[in-house]
This record gives sequence, C-alpha cells and structure tokens, in this order.
Amino acid sequence: MPMKIVRWAVIVLLGLYLGGSMIFFFTPIRNTPVWAILLVSAAMAVFVWLALRFWPMLRAMTRAKRISYILFGILFPLYIAASIRGEQPFLTDNHIVVILAVWLGVTLGVLAIVTAIIYGALSVRLQPKGQRVSVWKVLLYALPTLLVSAYFLAAFYPGAMTPDSLAQWDQALTHKYTDWHPVVHTMLLSVLLSIWKSPAIVAIFQILLISAAAGVTGRALEEARVPKWAIWLVLIVFAISPVHAISSITLWKDVAYSAALFLFSILMFKIVRTGGRVLAGWPFLALYALTGFMVMFFRHNGFPVFLIVTAFILIMYRPYWLKLFPVAAVMVLIYQIVVHPVYTKLEVHPSDPQEMLSIPTQQIAAIVTEGGDITDKQRDYVNRIFPIDKWHEKYNPYSVDSIKFSWGDYNRFTIYDDWGRYGRTYLQLVKQNPEIAAGALFRQTSLVWQINQPEDGYTSKYVTHIYRNNEYGLVNPVLNEERRLHAYNYLKDADESIPFLWRPAFYTALALLFTYIAYLRNNWRAWLLLLPVALNTGAVFVGIPAQDFRYLLANSMIMLPFLLISLVPFEPMEVTDDD
Repeated sequence: MPMKIVRWAVIVLLGLYLGGSMIFFFTPIRNTPVWAILLVSAAMAVFVWLALRFWPMLRAMTRAKRISYILFGILFPLYIAASIRGEQPFLTDNHIVVILAVWLGVTLGVLAIVTAIIYGALSVRLQPKGQRVSVWKVLLYALPTLLVSAYFLAAFYPGAMTPDSLAQWDQALTHKYTDWHPVVHTMLLSVLLSIWKSPAIVAIFQILLISAAAGVTGRALEEARVPKWAIWLVLIVFAISPVHAISSITLWKDVAYSAALFLFSILMFKIVRTGGRVLAGWPFLALYALTGFMVMFFRHNGFPVFLIVTAFILIMYRPYWLKLFPVAAVMVLIYQIVVHPVYTKLEVHPSDPQEMLSIPTQQIAAIVTEGGDITDKQRDYVNRIFPIDKWHEKYNPYSVDSIKFSWGDYNRFTIYDDWGRYGRTYLQLVKQNPEIAAGALFRQTSLVWQINQPEDGYTSKYVTHIYRNNEYGLVNPVLNEERRLHAYNYLKDADESIPFLWRPAFYTALALLFTYIAYLRNNWRAWLLLLPVALNTGAVFVGIPAQDFRYLLANSMIMLPFLLISLVPFEPMEVTDDD
C-alpha cells in the first residue's frame, strides 16, 4: 500500500478519535448526531494535517526551540484541557480507560490545533526591516475605539459606577485619602472633577487613554510592516469588543491601569522589535516614563511590575543602559517621594492589611467548613477571628468579601495583634489539610486560570448604570432610549452567545500562545512582550478577593495585538547575540 494512502488513513482515523474525544469531553456522545461527529472529526483531521506540515519547520529550528516545543506541546494542551473542563457527570461514570482515552484525545486535539496555528503563523513572511510612520497615524488608528466607546458613553451617560467607584469618588471630592484606592489615581480624579463634576469626565479620560493605547499599537504594527488591512481588522474588533466598550465608561481604577499596562506591553514590543534601538530616542523614553508612571501609581501592584520589567530591559539591552537607567532611577525616586513624604503630608490612611489575606482566609474557611483536621487550640484561635458558625454561614468558595466585610463579627485585630501566631496557625492548617487547602486555592483563583466558569461559581462582568440611591445623587438620565437599548442588548447577546468572553484565562492563554510563536520566529527576547501582563496576572493570582473580570482587563486588551505581533520578525541587535 502506498505510503501516501497510509498517511491519509492515519490522518482520518486520528481525526475520528480526536473529534469523538472533543465531543465526549463536553457532552454525552450518544446524544450527538452522527453528522456533528463527522463534522468535528473532519475539522480535527484538517488540524492534524496542518500540524504534520509543521514538522519540517521544527526540524530546521535550533535545539533549544525543539526542546521548548516538546515542553510547550505537553504543558499547554494539558492546561487548556483542565481549564475548559466542565463537571462531566456523563464522562466520569464510564470506565477509567474510557476517561483516560478521552482526556488523551482532547490533549492531543488541542496540540493539533495549537500546532496548526503555529504552522500558519510561521508561514507568514513579513519584511524584517521597519519603516517610518507618521506620528499622526496614532490619531487615525485611535478612531475605532474612540467612536465605539463614545457611543457607549452616550448610551449609558454619564458612565457606570459601583460602590467601589463611589468610595473613590468620595475621596476625590473630600480629599480625605486612604490607600484602599491608589492615591495618585484618586488625586487625578480630583483634578478632573474640578473641571467638570460629572462621572462623564472620568469616562472621557479613560476613553482617551484606551484609544491612545490602541493608536500607538496601530502605528507600532505599521512600523513593523504588518499589512494595514490586518491592523484595521484587529483594531476594529478591539473597539467593538463588549469587554472594552463597556469597561471604557466604567469608573474603576482597574480600567486606567489596564490601559496603561496595555500601552506598556506595546512599548516592550517596540523595544524588542528594534533590538533596543528605540531606547536611544528621548521621545520614546518620555513615553516610557509617562506610561511607567501610570503603571506604578494607578494600582498597588504596579510598582513591582514597572521595577521588574525595567530591570529586565536594562539587563537585556545593556548598550542602552546609560539612556534608560537615569530615567528609571528618577521614576523610582518619584515613587519613594510620593508614597512616603507626600502621603504623610496628605495624611493618607493606610489600607486594610486584610487585602493581602484573601487566599489564606479562603483556605482556613474551607478547612473549617469541610471538616478538616484541626486541633482544639487551632479551632479556638480561628473562632476568635471569626465565630465557627459564621465561617459556615459566610464562606463562598469564590469570594472572600462575605467574610472580610462582616464588620461586626470578623475580628481582624486578632490577626494584626500577633502576625506570627496567625502565620504559624495558617501554615499548620495547610500542612494538615493539603487537599482541602489546594482545592480552596484553585476555586478562589479560578478567574485567573479557568476558561470555563465553574457551575457553582460566578464572574462579575459589567455594570451599565451608577449604583442607585447613592448619597451623591448621581443618576443615569436616558439621553436616547433606543440607543441605550441597542447598547444593552449588544452586551447581553454577546454575554449569552460567547461564554468565554468574560473569562480572562481565555485571553491569557491566547496571549501566551502568540508570544510563544513570536519566540519561535525570533529569539528568547520575545518573552519580554508578555512580562508586564504576566507579572500583573501573578499578583492577582496571589491576592484575588473575588471573581471580578476587571482585575485582568489588561489581558483582553493585549490579546488581539499580540496575534499580529507573533507575525513580526525582529531586527537584530547591534551587539553579538547568542540566539
């Protein structure tokens, strides 16, 4: 039998196996029509065929990249399979061999899809040398986001606000600052409200910031010789994304911070693509400093993000050390001056340390409520923090708010008066109950890593109005009922038809994939592209209090531009490169 026929037979059989596994992973296969099974299997066969075409490319790569593909090809599909898994009662009641066969099929299926995407991306050939593009193109490329967000502001005028937004609003008006909200960002709101005492001016600032970031992205991609039609397509999809449209007019510190982090990631792209040469220009350094300032001061975890990323740049692009280091040093000095003497002068009240204890609190709650191994001494201490019956009553596996905001019962000062005892008790409980503690960790952080929303979980997605009956008399007057209904129905329909739209892990996974493709096309310096968002994601993982999409809004902002960035060849550095 000719090898060509054998090869096609193997591809078809693999397609049937992978297609059947994919279906059975999500729904009872016995209830699936034959035509659907054949259609999915045919699609999987195509992916297998494309994946096999990647083999010659892989063989031509360096040994390090071939090894990386083996590791990535194992770990990434396993993560995706675990992340998209539902409850699966229809699968788990089968024999263990069937369950393992389905999991193997899904993992191999994801690998085939991912490899096909890698092959397709690496097949694209762009010019390695950049081109000069007018700075005015920033305004042109900013238009789609500007227009769509303006439409949403008109629909839900003067913007959307939650109790969290109103708390910061109060600080901005009274100038009585607490570090619960980033003080510099609150002071910026004070300046804006001195111009126009309306939520609309804050929404306008956010719209302009996101639009500017999108404009800089478009110009950077055109400089890299990405086809203009592809740039416009990505920026239009970015603009009409319900996630970005409604977030742009919602008064959360996370929106401005995410836009700044998005822009910061694009600056990383400009640095890496040009081999660091862009660092020689003072206009770029000024933009770097301005963006870094927003990253540092618009959310509490922003300073370490700026510091670590800048340290990596200084190490990776040493020829430009003398240009960047003075700027970075001044930025760090500004930060130290602001958070110490300036905060002291303004009598800024420190934030509640409880914000750092979300994961430990949830793990202790799970151990108590699930009947974990706990000694009488530990139980007495835990009871002093929060009555045992209240742990049972208030514990929500996906949000710590119901516990930490039980002001009359939750005695946080028991913790603050003796941090050492709290730490020892917590570590002992985790050691005694590793499975319960791990389960609590994965449930609390599900927003970060899980694409599929747990059946007993939730995702806090968006709001379209100002929190009603607030003490400031802020309301949403309907300027045009038809426009409001169109915008509302657009959000609702997208939410119902695209289940992963508001799950940050979906965007994180794709951003990781596109960065990996950029690495395969170029060199290890491509990982700098993902570093700002990766650090922010890690910070959210260790301290996430609830399942609010806004914490990782930046991940959705970078995903689409990273798709095009993965197609771009980097210019070589002027010094010897080991890659």
